[in-house]
Amino acid sequence: MHALLVIDRLFRGEPLLLQVPELFERDIHPGSMVLVTLPHRKDALYPGYVLQLSANDDYPENSALPLITDLMYGGSPVLSNNILRLALWMADYYLSSPLDAILAALPASVRTTVHDIVELNAFLLKPAERKTHSTPLRREILQLLAAAKKLTVRQIQKRLGRKQLYRTLTELEKGGFITLQKKFSATRPKQKNAYRIIRGFEGNPEELLRHAPKQLEAFRSLLELEGEPGFPDVLGFQPSIFNELTKKGFTEKFTVDIRSNFKNAYSETKKHPENPTRAQKEALSVLHEAVDTGEFRPFLLHGVTGSGKTLIYIELLKQVLACGKTAIVLVPEISLTPQTAGRFRQHFHDDITILHSAMSDQEKYDAWHRLREGSSKIALGPRSTIFAPLENVGAIIVDEEHDGAYKQDRNPRYHARDTAVMRAVLENAVCVLGSATPSFESYQNAKSGKYRLINLPERIDGASMPRITLISMREAPKASPSISDLLYREIGKRIEKNQQVILLQNRRGFAGSVFCLDCGHIPTCRHCNIPLVYHAAGMQLRCHYCGHTHLFTEQCSQCNSTNLFYKSSGTERIEDELKSLFPEETILRMDIDTTTSKGAHGRILKQFHEKKSRILLGTQMVAKGLDFPDVTLVGVMMADIGMNIPDFRAAERMYSLLTQVAGRAGRASIPGEVYLQVYNLENEVFRSLLEGSYEKFFDREMGLRTALRYPPVARLVKFEFSAAEEKKAEEAAISFKTELATHLPPENVILLGPAPAGIAKLRGRYRYQLLLKILSGKLSPTFIRQQLDAGMSRYRSAGLSITIDVDPQNLM
Repeated sequence: MHALLVIDRLFRGEPLLLQVPELFERDIHPGSMVLVTLPHRKDALYPGYVLQLSANDDYPENSALPLITDLMYGGSPVLSNNILRLALWMADYYLSSPLDAILAALPASVRTTVHDIVELNAFLLKPAERKTHSTPLRREILQLLAAAKKLTVRQIQKRLGRKQLYRTLTELEKGGFITLQKKFSATRPKQKNAYRIIRGFEGNPEELLRHAPKQLEAFRSLLELEGEPGFPDVLGFQPSIFNELTKKGFTEKFTVDIRSNFKNAYSETKKHPENPTRAQKEALSVLHEAVDTGEFRPFLLHGVTGSGKTLIYIELLKQVLACGKTAIVLVPEISLTPQTAGRFRQHFHDDITILHSAMSDQEKYDAWHRLREGSSKIALGPRSTIFAPLENVGAIIVDEEHDGAYKQDRNPRYHARDTAVMRAVLENAVCVLGSATPSFESYQNAKSGKYRLINLPERIDGASMPRITLISMREAPKASPSISDLLYREIGKRIEKNQQVILLQNRRGFAGSVFCLDCGHIPTCRHCNIPLVYHAAGMQLRCHYCGHTHLFTEQCSQCNSTNLFYKSSGTERIEDELKSLFPEETILRMDIDTTTSKGAHGRILKQFHEKKSRILLGTQMVAKGLDFPDVTLVGVMMADIGMNIPDFRAAERMYSLLTQVAGRAGRASIPGEVYLQVYNLENEVFRSLLEGSYEKFFDREMGLRTALRYPPVARLVKFEFSAAEEKKAEEAAISFKTELATHLPPENVILLGPAPAGIAKLRGRYRYQLLLKILSGKLSPTFIRQQLDAGMSRYRSAGLSITIDVDPQNLM
């Protein structure tokens, strides 16, 4: 038997055919993780992953090839058949190596062997489920453990002078003699005091606690949790208050291991079940029917902000679980949406495992095993959650499918939304992409019939869409450098009424573009219709798509004004302005500086939810997934800054961001208002926002995309060349383009560039980009890999690096 596998750190991750030792033939499978050694260096072990097996033994022996020496996890696949197929599809579509795709699909904590611990089990007088034959090696291992009780695999290897132990250890574990597990010493579970109501307590707490209002309030907050652990800091009470309730016999105190599902500093009162609207009922009827078919069915759920998409997700998941299936829910950034995670937990409790980047290695490993063993049925988290090791997947949900956070920024540069659709194909599952502002790619797929479109045109509970007002910052009186007098007065009105305000400072900044403060003009490329980027060296305005340059004269080409703007003001400065304007108010700021600590997002939102502050200021973090009924005003400081990015998607991103943040206002009975401070009132994005029609905006923007042949009309592939010397990076890019041009038919592919990247020098390296517009067909992964290898070989002495980004979301 032979195995086709990829090996980490060997042969550049290219597949290699190796003979399977006879003793492993029974247990090895596609997706298994093995350990291999090199013939000339048997002391070093390398992890490998089996792609496929072949019973054909007619292969010539080669003593120079690596040897398979051990099986991890007893040969049980770490990659299910569907996840393995998904990884190989990713490698093909995103032009990466199979190894890179497999490493992306497996948590690092699963791939490592450093933390493997072997512990001797207690003696039990019962027959073993599986007879374990005694061998000298097995007896030696048990003798070592009898003396030490617990050892790492590496310690056992060192003491016995043997490297190949995993298969033997697995046999001992199956026989019940030992426990083999991973322990990440630096991340042991912490314990935390929690409280809950005692069943059958004596007396009437409402009567007995009437003279202790704080204790009564704390008792009520625990009652609402319906038996779930209550943490003093999360509920907003001192531990002493709960200790008093315990003394009086109403509550009990206990400790809880703090793992991933409990690391959420935000919680809110459990909401009563909502009554679905007519549109929600129709959507659920369609989705329930699709689940019953057991076939792949893709949907785009296009619902305005506040239309109740989360309720549809929850009801769909309930049906999937009732059918005995599992599900995956993707959210853009779990740390930024604690409300969403909390609501799913309220409904599914231990059936859901919540994943996020702040989890420790131990937590990630434990979560992976929970999902793999089937003890948890739903995986919820950011983009890597699409690789959750669940079997029998019935539904995959991608919330806020338009969000750029779903795009991976390193190899393989996969997009989780598109990868989710492909996994749903492989699983024969329903795939639901949800958004108030769908990506153009998804909306085009819905219009063409590739996806089924489901519309939710109205908000739930009779709430109305907020009224949007534009404030011209060139003409309006200002209360401070960043805040207009009108916005200042509107904020004051909300504070007087004890309502809340969310303010967005859009820091998706100028990226070097020039902005006229008098007429609002932004210089654009006449070939690509995107903003030109200012380069101080050479005093040039340059297009980062086609390389077109224009001499910069330090004055506006439209009105000849020299009143030009290059930089944006940050949230910290605006916070100071707000403190001066509202000295009695507590200002909450949410940006990269205030959310670096674990759980910081949740703590800030908890303070806002409890109205310890009535003004929340932030970057794009405050635009996503927040639902506070007392927010009646949203203000955006410089709403048109994002239009200056040299990217054809700038208008789409800006429309999406402003629609999302506007949707935070008026989500309850009190109508909401949105004030956008802008410099260019004539921008098409603002016209579309005032019209309140996504479809009109889409049709308008698609006219430009079609004329210039940008996605979704064509597909893009970006090649980036970087080197310590600018000349070498440019030479390599030109050489690569010349080679591609001779092999690619011009009627199918348009080549743009090479041109310097938006950030031309990064970390001491110069960067040049070549952009391909693919009108039809696809690139051959083998051909591209050959061209890359040739380019890397030719410029090896220059330290050239080449990266590929298929369907790039960022061209800077």
